[in-house]
Amino acid sequence: MASTPEFSLLLNLGLAIFAAFALSTIFERIKQPVVLGQLIAGIIVGPFGLGLVQDLGAINLLASLGIVLLLFVVGLELDPLEIRRVGTGSFILAAVELTISFLSVFGVALLAGLSTIQAVFVSAVVATTSTAIMSKILLESKSFHAKESQMVITASVIEDFATVFILLLLPGLAAASNQVPASDLALLVVKGILLVAVIFVFGSRIAPRIIDRMTRGDQEYKETTFLLALSFGFIFAVLSAGLGFSPAVGAFLMGLMIRGKQAEFVLEKVGPIKDLFIVLFFVSMGTLINIGAVLTLTLPILAVLGTALLGKFCGCWTGAKLTTAKGEATRVGLSMLPRGEFSFIVASEGAGLGVASQILYPVAGLTTLISSFLSSIGMRLLNARRLKSESVTVPVQLKSAEKVG
Repeated sequence: MASTPEFSLLLNLGLAIFAAFALSTIFERIKQPVVLGQLIAGIIVGPFGLGLVQDLGAINLLASLGIVLLLFVVGLELDPLEIRRVGTGSFILAAVELTISFLSVFGVALLAGLSTIQAVFVSAVVATTSTAIMSKILLESKSFHAKESQMVITASVIEDFATVFILLLLPGLAAASNQVPASDLALLVVKGILLVAVIFVFGSRIAPRIIDRMTRGDQEYKETTFLLALSFGFIFAVLSAGLGFSPAVGAFLMGLMIRGKQAEFVLEKVGPIKDLFIVLFFVSMGTLINIGAVLTLTLPILAVLGTALLGKFCGCWTGAKLTTAKGEATRVGLSMLPRGEFSFIVASEGAGLGVASQILYPVAGLTTLISSFLSSIGMRLLNARRLKSESVTVPVQLKSAEKVG
């Protein structure tokens, strides 16, 4: 019994979930994002840690499912029409910080000895802020409703769109670096256009009608509506993979095309398993991080890590100075520091294409851990300084009032 695939899968799942629970509890107690605990749990129980979880085939499968569902949900939660109503400040912030962050890491990666295509992938891995981790840090630091916080959240959403566009381009860039014939590259472009066109037509014309019809019979056919909601993301993830792109791209675009009440309906149906797959996603990503690679690739990893942190902060600080949030540039830079889900999605894409596979996961994991810790601690210190400043200002004002009285 102990040697059967079913037993192995259940054992791996049980170990992963228990480790995620234990580390999430610890991180919740110390007021740090629980996804970091889940990531560390994966590192500990994975084959490069204690080796309790060895079945990398099952791990990769869970990671792939997690990526598809995560991006489908992210797409459902976004409305592309809302971008038109976003202020120019968020666009300026996103454009400036993404440009500085990407180019600075790209340049340092080349100097560290990576090839051009490897530098592109490494830069893409560390370019995007994690909206989920950033929002949690803002909530915990009681800064979520501040004016500059709404700007950085919107800017991170714009980043998400940019990253999905980059994911569409990466297979072509990898093929070009391998000197694939121009005809094959042209075919890849045509496939990309076809993928977007099919998803647009289905998502805007067909899917809403199906969802509306299922909504009316929801009370009677709950299982059917749940399967319908889940199938949308996976159908177009399969189509995207079949055309040579990341499955996450198809899932995201499909989720993006479903808007309004239909998106809310699908989100409600996918909700019961969303959290489980997100946990498994971060745990499985942790199991793929080879900490030993840090020792063998010390210079490139340290150079990229340092530049990723400094470049993101400087980019955000510079972008904020060009907007109405110039007085809160330091707070903007610290709040947008965390990396997360998109780092691992890009790393997974690079590993699948055989580009810098040994360095991408360690870079994604270490950048996520270090940037999230620094952001959380930095935001707390800023808030403590602000409270101290306010406590000093109030007595001074009271004394001035007493003298006038």
